[in-house]
Amino acid sequence: MTELSIVIATFNRTNDLRRCLDAIAGQTAPPESFEVVVVDDGSTDGTAEMLAEYAAPFRLRVERQPNRGQPAALNRGAAAAQGVHCLFLDDDIVADPELVDEHLRAQRDTGGVLALGKLRLRLVRSGGGLARYFAAWWESHYRRFDEGSREPDFWASYSGNLSAPTSAIRTAGGFDEELTRSFDVELAYRLERGGLRMVYLPRAGAEQRYSKGFRALVRDFDRAGLAAPLLYRRHPELLGYAPLGDFAQGGARAVMLRRLMLSLRVPVWPLAIIDPLFARRPPARLYRFLQLYCFWRGVRLAIDDRDTWRRFTRGTVILMYHAVARAGERASRYVVPARRLRAQLAWLRLRRYSMLSLDEYVRHREENRLPPARSVVLTFDDGYTDTAEVAVPMIRRRDIPATVFVVSGAMGDANRWTGTGPLAGRPLFSWDGARALLGEGIAIGAHTVSHPRLTDVDGDRAEREVVDSRAHLERELGSPVRHFAYPYGKTSPEIEELVGRAGYSSAGGVQPGANGPAVPLHDLRRLEVLGTWSLPRFAAAVWLGRPLDGVGKGRNR
Repeated sequence: MTELSIVIATFNRTNDLRRCLDAIAGQTAPPESFEVVVVDDGSTDGTAEMLAEYAAPFRLRVERQPNRGQPAALNRGAAAAQGVHCLFLDDDIVADPELVDEHLRAQRDTGGVLALGKLRLRLVRSGGGLARYFAAWWESHYRRFDEGSREPDFWASYSGNLSAPTSAIRTAGGFDEELTRSFDVELAYRLERGGLRMVYLPRAGAEQRYSKGFRALVRDFDRAGLAAPLLYRRHPELLGYAPLGDFAQGGARAVMLRRLMLSLRVPVWPLAIIDPLFARRPPARLYRFLQLYCFWRGVRLAIDDRDTWRRFTRGTVILMYHAVARAGERASRYVVPARRLRAQLAWLRLRRYSMLSLDEYVRHREENRLPPARSVVLTFDDGYTDTAEVAVPMIRRRDIPATVFVVSGAMGDANRWTGTGPLAGRPLFSWDGARALLGEGIAIGAHTVSHPRLTDVDGDRAEREVVDSRAHLERELGSPVRHFAYPYGKTSPEIEELVGRAGYSSAGGVQPGANGPAVPLHDLRRLEVLGTWSLPRFAAAVWLGRPLDGVGKGRNR
């Protein structure tokens, strides 16, 4: 019985393929334990002649088909495979001697897994800046696996060095032949969903002879973007992964520039002229921007309607307010004058922003649907009496949903956690006030029991602050509490996990930015609205999802 079939799709790479086969011939695994199935996808460079003359110590079978693309060629190889497991290798891979043994051992020991081997890139030409940047990124990608800082998942799958049970591949239907990019990711996703566990094999190493230059890499970035909407249509839940699910990646300037360049359809070929100058020290920020820009222009080509494009690129902005100034009170960072709030609400209505409640936004996310383009959520922190008496009437007159996050242990008291400034000692509404807001259609969320920095207290105290706040609010208000806001915006992966276990549907901090589907529901971005902002400044911040000058990234009071 053949244990392993090594499937190699090839097209016009005679010399690379010969080196690949020579490396397989030098494996420590006994040659009778595996076979090699080469699928020649319409080569015209002498590949057929080389394969006919090649003296292999292992069983070598050749399948030929007209040029139908790599996914179809890999499927042809998997269909012809006689091994219990399939190992997919690219034709420019030079395998380490232990590669086959490591894949066989992983499959034998586990009874069948999705096994990802390690690949090192070797630039076979001098390469410009982009190739050097990509090689450095590739190295760091596998280094995270080696260090244990990242666990392998379907998104990391690469058919250049990947094995799985043959029966699982066939049951899943093989690679999606409509995809010219990410077809290995899509198959790995289906295999994982079907129960196949993914493992990383650091000793199943190989070197990939990498000859792509600037233009070929840009084409790859474009094709990844072209494939992304099709992946979403196949599997809507993949919205939860960047970059497709998070257009707002990067700083304010990067997001603004990307939007501008996409609207103008700016070409990138001028950068190819100067790319060789960056070969020694590739500017990582420049090339990261280029990679995302090319991805998104590919997405744009693949989407045939304006509304869907805008839904992808205009994530939901969650506005965060604190207090509203009463007559005679000066504007400050945390205190918005009533007239400014009135003007801001009028602006949002005039510009036809879609005003969502947090419940509506979370429902879109949980159902893997894109929220309306240019959607906005209103939130207020702490629960000041001026929020109830000044802000809420304005909100209700315009029929705008909102959520107020309250400190359950301070209801009817005052802000005792701030020592100085306009919020210190500011009165908070009572339980009766909270019940009245619920009657007005305003949602109440939790903001802990006593407003501590959750990252500064021990685990037991943090759990009590999160869990007891929700229980106290639900008991007093007789209404479910689904949303949470981190005091001072301080959070961590452990705190976010705690909030999720406590039953909250969402939680927000103070990091600005629009929320795409890939932004974690328990670490939502919120745009802090400063009381000193003019209307044009507010409008620009909402359009961008973040303040232009970076102000507003500080502590949440």
